[in-house]
Amino acid sequence: MTDTKTKSVKMTFKALYSYVMNTNYRNIMGVLGLILSVGSIVILAGGWNQLSIINKIIFLIVALAFTVLNPLSLALKTKKQLDTSPSYKEPLDYTFGSEGIIISQGELSQEVKWSDITRIMLTKSMIAIYTGPMSAFVIPTSELGKDKGRILSTAVQFTAEYRPRLSSNLKVYQTGKGL
Repeated sequence: MTDTKTKSVKMTFKALYSYVMNTNYRNIMGVLGLILSVGSIVILAGGWNQLSIINKIIFLIVALAFTVLNPLSLALKTKKQLDTSPSYKEPLDYTFGSEGIIISQGELSQEVKWSDITRIMLTKSMIAIYTGPMSAFVIPTSELGKDKGRILSTAVQFTAEYRPRLSSNLKVYQTGKGL
């Protein structure tokens, strides 16, 4: 690879949780769950005086299921995964270059060609670089420091000809203006 940039990053709870929440709530089941919860809140609030105690409890449980209980459960699972998974104990080295990204940790190394990237998602806490429907490399944005703009521009520009799905907030990096 020519003109490479290597960043060593350690996974953070905030980045991993952002990825888990996006994965769980950006699909049809997640959206339906939120609609069900919001609908339950509306029915509970609008019919408070007409509903029996049992109905109030049922609507309250349904309302809390996808808006409070599931995110709390996901946070606990994310924390456990971060604490127990050996792959999160040591930092990962990402080398960004003209051919793709080399991800390495210790003796292990994997190269991802720009053509293999199907989606790039950016949130406030992380960048997810997808190589399949459910497989992604998650990079905490806080770990990129001042190189964040340059790395995002590199990823967006080198994958442009392969047309991966991009988060709308990545459009600024298509022209290189996000640097």
